[in-house]
Amino acid sequence: MLARVVGTAVAAGVDAVSVLATSGAGVTFDDAERDAVVRAAVEAAGSTGRGAVPVHVAVSGTSTREVLRRARAAEAAGASGLVLAPFAYTPLVDDEVLALFSALAEAVPLPVCLYVKPLQTGYDVTPDVLARLVATTRVVAVKDPAVLPTRPAPRVETLRDAAGAAVSVGLSGDVPMLDDAPAADAWHTGLAALAPAEYVAVRRDRVAGTPSPEGARARAWLLEVARALATTRPVSGLHALAVELGVPTAPPRGPSLPATRDQHETLRSLVARRPAGPGTAR
Repeated sequence: MLARVVGTAVAAGVDAVSVLATSGAGVTFDDAERDAVVRAAVEAAGSTGRGAVPVHVAVSGTSTREVLRRARAAEAAGASGLVLAPFAYTPLVDDEVLALFSALAEAVPLPVCLYVKPLQTGYDVTPDVLARLVATTRVVAVKDPAVLPTRPAPRVETLRDAAGAAVSVGLSGDVPMLDDAPAADAWHTGLAALAPAEYVAVRRDRVAGTPSPEGARARAWLLEVARALATTRPVSGLHALAVELGVPTAPPRGPSLPATRDQHETLRSLVARRPAGPGTAR
């Protein structure tokens, strides 16, 4: 089933695939499960007719040793790059984050995307620290929340100025990305795994600066879905949406609880109104 999800996303035109991050159950997987996921994704991403699409693997862990073990395993399984959200039992400080990424750079020669999740990890990168990470480690990209009330604007431009033109400054957060988030080099989203054709249409419109009828329909529908998912628990909502889209999946792993019946019904009604278009199924 993972091969089907990856293959559909690649065929729809996504630029890259990330696995084992926070939109699914990746953080709960043991080493054998992680290895199976990475190998299946790498194989599927390289056998779609588009040529090999890069697969980036999230390797976050609560200790440097765990991060390095996961990074080495991802490299051995064919990953093109790594995604790392720095966290520990107590929130990290800048020097600890710099030390973690330096250790990763010495252990594995793959490019790294810094995954910024301040509400969950208690750590928020500053432009100065991002510049130091880019200069001294293998960080080539940053995934930053599209909206965070405590931050000054404009965040994307500030990070880009600090990191340099060669670094990808990307955003996460489906509702603001689809609504009015500032321009960015990349969008990072779990929802696109389940609705890749729509997301690609919207992204292409945003990059081109010219809306298309297909992109407008896709954006309107995706916004409804994203807003509905925002009322659910993050992982549980995506599991429920997968079920309603006909993508077989097990219930979310505990302690996450499944979506409620009412939440399923809301998503079911939205799926029924999914706009027809290239790569979509009705």
